[in-house]
Amino acid sequence: MLAGDCQIFTLDEMKERLRKAQYFGEEVSRVSPLFANAAEKRAFFERHAQATIPEHAIQELKGPAFLGIDAGSTTTKAVLLDGKGEIYYSSYGSNLGSPVESSIRVVKEIYRQLPTDAYIARSCVSGYGEALIKAALKVDEGEIETMAHYRGAKFFQKDVDFIVDIGGQDMKCMQVKDGVIHNIMLNEACSSGCGSFIQTFAHSLNMSVPEFAQAALDAEHPVDLGTRCTVFMNSKVKQAQKEGASVGDISAGLSYSVVRNALYKVIKIQDPDRLGQKIVVQGGTFLNDSVLRCFELIMGKEVIRPNIAGLMGAFGAALTARAHFKEGAASTLLSAQALDDFTMKNSSVVCGRCGNNCKLTI
Repeated sequence: MLAGDCQIFTLDEMKERLRKAQYFGEEVSRVSPLFANAAEKRAFFERHAQATIPEHAIQELKGPAFLGIDAGSTTTKAVLLDGKGEIYYSSYGSNLGSPVESSIRVVKEIYRQLPTDAYIARSCVSGYGEALIKAALKVDEGEIETMAHYRGAKFFQKDVDFIVDIGGQDMKCMQVKDGVIHNIMLNEACSSGCGSFIQTFAHSLNMSVPEFAQAALDAEHPVDLGTRCTVFMNSKVKQAQKEGASVGDISAGLSYSVVRNALYKVIKIQDPDRLGQKIVVQGGTFLNDSVLRCFELIMGKEVIRPNIAGLMGAFGAALTARAHFKEGAASTLLSAQALDDFTMKNSSVVCGRCGNNCKLTI
């Protein structure tokens, strides 16, 4: 262009040219958006709406019901099923440091709402506090956590061969062969592949996790944040912000990072086909649609995400109770009156059986 030449642009044209120009010379690279177009996004949500179990009001329940409790390290989940395996009550909340008290609150709430022509026929507990809750509430049986999750996944995918469960702080992956759990993989220390990783960044931006996740679904230029620890990820997020990355771009980039951490650092994936073809994903983190979408994109496979992804341990425990029920047998679960009279004493001691001197709550 000669010195005397000039071009005239409208304000909207200048804004568009500047928007495109901001992605030149960046230190933070970009990755593909989660959806290429609106049709692809619509197909994604329609497909995942199919893995849904009916949920009803507890007041509609009649006859025998089956209670499943998942007593986690930080949360207590509960599900009440009828004989067909449909849900009439569910609960997901923090245990506030006391799995026993939170479980009692849940069971009391069920008793208060239970119709007169319905009753708890059998109960089962799973998870971190299995033995404690079983003894305190006289629950009929306990189930190993992995088996409860497998039974829940099998309900949605009969021939499931791989299960990925990502919670807030932990992760477990189970490989299934010939109907038997063949291999179990757990994250050992870092939670960078878990839900707390995204929650931390959402709260730092004064956003709820659902709002943060929704922004990712519409991001046009997700940032590539790699698979580093949360501590070192902060600097890369700040650099992306300096380069004009939107909240959605950062949210989508974090979703990619969570999935890559899970696949490359925990599962240590080399060939996605070796994981299996019938994959069920569960855990509260997969209720985040952007994480779910990133998982499918990176794996190159479609997976099943139940609508009760965060309740699968409790759901599997309830299915166990239903499977082991015998007509005429009475449940040993404490009655409403017994729960009102329930008392518990706590004491703190130091174990002293090794050099660690761990503090115990009795």
